[in-house]
Amino acid sequence: KGTIDFDPADSKLINEIIDKSKKVFELHGGRSLDTPTFELLEILKNKSEESLIFELNDQGGDICGLRFDLTVPLARYLAQNNVTTLRRYQIGKVYRRDQPAITKGRYREFYQCDFDICGNFIPLLPDAESIKIADEILESFDIGEFIIKINHRKLITAMCLFCLEGESVKCDVDE
Repeated sequence: KGTIDFDPADSKLINEIIDKSKKVFELHGGRSLDTPTFELLEILKNKSEESLIFELNDQGGDICGLRFDLTVPLARYLAQNNVTTLRRYQIGKVYRRDQPAITKGRYREFYQCDFDICGNFIPLLPDAESIKIADEILESFDIGEFIIKINHRKLITAMCLFCLEGESVKCDVDE
């Protein structure tokens, strides 16, 4: 319930999408980091609605949960390994114990793709680069014209100022 099988044609397409995405990530200095599919439940509970986590009891008595995203395991990895700067990507399945809506494409098991830039940087620079990366990935699919919608007021204003340097700038940004 809430899962899907991918036939060979679908699997081939998924692998092509993943391969093209990885190439773009690596062009931007991204390195692959693979984290476990499950984590200790106490780590996951700090960042999610507990009811969304699939719980697992392991043989040693620990209570674990299936990851609901790729960010919480990354945060755990950074803290455990004292990593302060990292450009990483990860593409993997995540799990959410909620009501699936198959007709809307909402499943309990699905792929998530992350590109994270961790560290101290010029404000908004990683955000802008992430948009550039998304643009390059979508361009690589040769799907024709597309629109990337940005919902980040400060980033939009900064982009307007950068692109229109020296001109009288007025960016219409909904508050």
